[in-house]
Amino acid sequence: MAGRRWRAAKLLAAFFAALALAVAAALFASRPQISGAAAMPELSVPVSVQRDALGHTTLEAASRLDIARATGFIHAQERFLSMDFRRRLAAGEMAALFGSPAVERDLQLRPHRFRHRARRVAAALPPDERALLTAYAEGVNRGLEAMPVWPFPYFLMLQPPQPWQTEDSILTLYSMYLVLQGERWRYESTVGLLHELFGASVANFLAPVGTHYDAPLDGTPVPLRTPVVPGPEDIDLRQMPLDPTRLDDVRMHWERSGSNAAAVAGALTAHGGALIANDMHLVLLAPNLWYRMHWRWRDGHDRMASGLTLPGSPWLVAGSNGHIAWGFTNSNVDSQDLIALAPGEAPIETIEEPLEVRFAPDRIARYRLSDWGPIVAQDRQGRDYALRWTAHWLEGKALRLGRIELATSLQQALHEFRRSSMPPQNVLIGDRNGNIAWTIGGPLFRRDGHDGRIPRPLPRCPADAPAPCAARDPKPRWLPPADYPTIVNPPDGRLWSANSRHVGGAAYALLGDGRYTGGMRTRQIRDRLREKDRFREADLLAVQLDTRADFLNEWRPRLQRALDVPGVAPLAERHRVRDLLESWDGYARTDSAAYRLVRTFRKRTHELFLLALQNRLGTSPPHDTRPLRWQLDGPLTRILEAEAQHFLPQGMRNMDELLALALRLTLEDLTADGRELSAALWGEANSSAIRHPLSHILPWLSPLLDPPRAPQAGDLNLPRVERPSFGASNRTVVSPGREAQGILHMPTGQSGHPLSPYYNAGHEDWLRGRPSAFLPGPAHNRMVLQPSEH
Repeated sequence: MAGRRWRAAKLLAAFFAALALAVAAALFASRPQISGAAAMPELSVPVSVQRDALGHTTLEAASRLDIARATGFIHAQERFLSMDFRRRLAAGEMAALFGSPAVERDLQLRPHRFRHRARRVAAALPPDERALLTAYAEGVNRGLEAMPVWPFPYFLMLQPPQPWQTEDSILTLYSMYLVLQGERWRYESTVGLLHELFGASVANFLAPVGTHYDAPLDGTPVPLRTPVVPGPEDIDLRQMPLDPTRLDDVRMHWERSGSNAAAVAGALTAHGGALIANDMHLVLLAPNLWYRMHWRWRDGHDRMASGLTLPGSPWLVAGSNGHIAWGFTNSNVDSQDLIALAPGEAPIETIEEPLEVRFAPDRIARYRLSDWGPIVAQDRQGRDYALRWTAHWLEGKALRLGRIELATSLQQALHEFRRSSMPPQNVLIGDRNGNIAWTIGGPLFRRDGHDGRIPRPLPRCPADAPAPCAARDPKPRWLPPADYPTIVNPPDGRLWSANSRHVGGAAYALLGDGRYTGGMRTRQIRDRLREKDRFREADLLAVQLDTRADFLNEWRPRLQRALDVPGVAPLAERHRVRDLLESWDGYARTDSAAYRLVRTFRKRTHELFLLALQNRLGTSPPHDTRPLRWQLDGPLTRILEAEAQHFLPQGMRNMDELLALALRLTLEDLTADGRELSAALWGEANSSAIRHPLSHILPWLSPLLDPPRAPQAGDLNLPRVERPSFGASNRTVVSPGREAQGILHMPTGQSGHPLSPYYNAGHEDWLRGRPSAFLPGPAHNRMVLQPSEH
């Protein structure tokens, strides 16, 4: 008996050893090819592929189409899971790969019908743009075919990768629409609810389009309109109960930033060329979102483009082509409208389609569509909200994204950006002659009298209007590119951008409000730019890495005021708080307990106010207070200055009591488990937690896939945006024509394969803020893509 158990145990051990060996062999065999030669019959001539010590990839080809094919090949071998994730996200097809946990997300996204739209867009593209997408898809599929085994995530999931189609690059574009704008309609819904419950004065106060922090590029006085604190006849929260144990109800999605950019004209630089700095803030993953590439090709002229590509698409997203350099920040202009449809007012079609679920029975995706867009919610009156979004109307347009790479002048670049199909973005551009400009890239609605801040009913037609009535035409009218707000060569030679409102007056009326962020980062970047008269690349990197918390200067005296409230804390603890405040240098350093103290106090004050307001609203998502956090510092400052007691919740007699409660909650947080207040360091709360998608599914892979945790300086409202899994997905500083002096680093690294020499390569440069080169260094590995086997 014992002998049989021993033999069974040996067989089981042998089985698992063989399985481990097979997994290790497959993992080894699935590494991207980085040397030798690979066949790609579609090429016109061989393409040279070189990687430097960080995996920064150089392609040299005869044509732009061959560049697209080679880019597809490299992307597929290095990053196919990321590409697949993005196309499935946009199409609502995640559950077919990841199973039941992805079903709810798929059901939320299917109403956008992005797979259907992507096919229509691809079919209607001009021949040159369609050829580029086709060439890229050819390269992706050749890259997959050239691998001896499936990419390692698919081997572990026991599911073959699906071929890339031309439409999938359009889905990749749609995925960025979702990331940058997907939930913005909830802000419009919330502002509409405030209008309905309290009127315009309260709504415009609690959801301002700007605050005293703003730093508009056009010199518009701040705030945009003088904020008058509404009186108790308009809003009164004094009867609203406040239960601090319910703070978790308002702690979700606290604040999210969305990129910084700066431009300096040639008159202020050491070499006479414009400087463009850009750090795009996104969710951080291993591997990183972007893939660094340097392209050289000849289509009648010697051409170059260098910077960041997005696996899944054939275009250069941001960087330089030797003539112009460019970068982006999310614009937060109004790109979504909610149309309130009364019952029976407009035809609504119910769509049912299968939703594939891995390891489970398929589901039915059921959603409703109107001519104005998908139905995404209902209002308090039972009206359906139809979402009209610029992303839904790309059919029949040229994307123009590949034409940006070919621009040789500032004016040509402005022309292409304003006509492109990118998600509406702030674009900062500089040219090699020292000129700089700001504009909006991507499609913009023409407002025609409706500012888009709140949902609107279905437009009415005049009684004598001919049928069909133009007002009832759901197809949007577009703002002509010539009317886009644009600033070229400002007198002081500086431009800055960080997701807050950039312009006022008539220009603002054209752009609308899609939930601007507070202007803390914008103002601080502007102020740092104004501190110098001469700039080199390192100077702009220093601005990107700035961790001084200027905006918290308003919160220091409020915390000190709370300390003076009798009974707020034991005397010894109050002394410790005062000692920390007096010794604080004003920076968000990893070893700073004072920064964490002031930041947490501000956060708890916000949450207490929002909890009282949320109790007054008495509703659930999408009509909740979360979208209001983006600009709350402005209204809350005015409330505190005015001692507006009608904004206090039930049981509180004055603002001192609100601030004292916020301080008590802060101290409870920071001294939990008997910890000393001085030991509650910011780096402990702000430790990096960047993960590979597979480590969420297979946690035992985390040591192999995830970079080590490390304390980080910076924060969301500072130029150096760093949170555990959110922050600068790149830091770039470059002058067109002087790329050799430029700076580019990004987190985690180039390759998505943990056995690649380029997995997490360069991550330490990003983490420590060390400059690394914009252009690739000496070749570390070389390979050739051949038109044939010979």
